[in-house]
Amino acid sequence: MHTQNRFVAGADMSEKLDRISLQYGRAASDELLGNLSGIAVNGDTMWTVSDEGRTIECLKADGDGFVLRQQYLIDDLGVDLPGAPNAKDIKGDELDLESIDFHDGLLWLCGSHCNVRKKPVREGQLNPEIRSRPSRHFLARIKVKSDGCSLGKIAIAPRIGPGSIRAVLAKDPYIGPFVDLPSKENGLDIEGITVSDDKTLLGLRGPLLDGFAVVVHLQLSNRLSIKEYALSFFDLGGLAIRDLTWIGGGVLIIAGPVSEAAGPFALYEWDGRTSSTIQHPRQIYQWQHGSENAGSSENPEGLCRLDRFGKPGYAMIYDHPRADRATGSVYFADWLSHEALDTLGGAKLYCAPTVVKAD
Repeated sequence: MHTQNRFVAGADMSEKLDRISLQYGRAASDELLGNLSGIAVNGDTMWTVSDEGRTIECLKADGDGFVLRQQYLIDDLGVDLPGAPNAKDIKGDELDLESIDFHDGLLWLCGSHCNVRKKPVREGQLNPEIRSRPSRHFLARIKVKSDGCSLGKIAIAPRIGPGSIRAVLAKDPYIGPFVDLPSKENGLDIEGITVSDDKTLLGLRGPLLDGFAVVVHLQLSNRLSIKEYALSFFDLGGLAIRDLTWIGGGVLIIAGPVSEAAGPFALYEWDGRTSSTIQHPRQIYQWQHGSENAGSSENPEGLCRLDRFGKPGYAMIYDHPRADRATGSVYFADWLSHEALDTLGGAKLYCAPTVVKAD
């Protein structure tokens, strides 16, 4: 049974947001700026990914915003991945990079690991065939060099076979029945990754299990093979996980529909613990579609810690952005201070970040 933990509308988040300009320069395209899906920050360096394509973007702080320093094609990092660009297909198959995180000098990337329904042969019809997308079976860890933007050695998790995400979860009694279903139809679909010293958490857009969302807790070997794992289940009011990020002693979760539905989307606070019983994170905000996002289909897609002007806070990005959010080669992310976030849910957050002061 789902609890009624819905947020009662009060303060409007839009009144508390600042905008941060992300200038992508030569890397900018409608495909990139229209499909940003993940964001991570380390000091004065920001990393973003799109769920269309096979690239990572590194931006450096410049004034009040960030400016592109380097765009990396993942295939150029010395790896052999399915669907690589070639003479006949210069873009290649997308990696469907839905999530990114930075921890302890390492950049983490995760694809959705999903299957998809084939596109209709004729307009107005539904194709009965399900397609495997091997390029999306991607989990990687990349060493970031001391300049904050140059990349070093990359480690790729096994894509198939023992220790791989899909193979391990296919044997799980909860997740297994959904592994081969298509994404957005309650099939396996990873949309969030967050990493701490001893934990790697994956947030699932699908499946929902009896309406409850799922986080996968991973223990990984040095070669990123799964040694052990556990599942946690969440009452998010029937919503799934669209991103998650560690803050202090807990985790912030963006929740949204499994399907392509326009909403609702909500922000939750979770204490980060593993439990065999259903957990009930506190909802601290619900985006009001038809008001602050009027005339747009944009949805919150990525969230990370970003401190500005000596204050802890969070950067947020959206897919299918409004026209005034992505203009030319510039994308405007949102920034919300931790102090402002504290006021949205009617009670102080227990996940209190500590500001790391520069030397």
